[in-house]
Parts: sequence; C-alpha cells; structure tokens
Amino acid sequence: MRPPPTRYKVVERGRRLEVIDTLTGEPVSRPPPASSRQGSGAGIDSDVFVTKRWYDDKAPRAIRINYATRARLLNLRWGIALGVALLIALSFLFWPLAIFLVFALAAGPKLRAQLRAASTSWLDGLDQAA
Repeated sequence: MRPPPTRYKVVERGRRLEVIDTLTGEPVSRPPPASSRQGSGAGIDSDVFVTKRWYDDKAPRAIRINYATRARLLNLRWGIALGVALLIALSFLFWPLAIFLVFALAAGPKLRAQLRAASTSWLDGLDQAA
C-alpha cells in the first residue's frame, strides 16, 4: 500500500530551493501548521519538558531544560529502570506478595496523592534549577 502524496514539494528555481504547496501551487512563506508536523518537540531530549496531571499537581507546566536538569532527568531514567527491574525480579521470587502490592498501589488514592505530591515537589526543585 502506498502512502498518499505529500502536500508540499521542494523544487529548484533560479539556483534556490523553494517549498511549493501542491494544493495552491504557490510558494510557502511560513512553516506548515503544528498539526501536520511529525513531533511535538517537547520531552526530555528537547529544550522543554511538559508535565502531565497524573504525576504533577501543577500540570501542565513547561520546564526549561539546561545541562544540569537534563543530567538529573537522565539519572531519573536510570533509577526508574533499575526500580522496575528490581520489582520484576522480586515479583518472580515473591509472586503472591507482588499481586497484593499491585492491588494496594492501584486501590489507594491517598498513596497516589502522596506520590504525586512528592513528584510535584521534586519537579519544583527541577524548575528552580533551570
């Protein structure tokens, strides 16, 4: 199956490259709208980190990322990966307890609120460092 043709094409005119809108046939003077772009440009690997409501009470907020905050976020990635690997290993060893732990974490709104408050305070410190 072939994908549909693109809306924009690049042509050479007078030793210059121009972007042409195939619907209107006119040269494009500004970038296409954000809805047709591929990526959002926000995340740990970009210059802005946008938080979500499920882990941040002050969400949505955009935290500018510099070298120090990027290093802290990368360390957090490693910590989460190590924690998940440890939980998987412990769940194989103590599987009845693991089922109870998952149920307790999923059922406790007070515990989720405390974890969200802790992550919000950590993100506040990250926002201050930026």
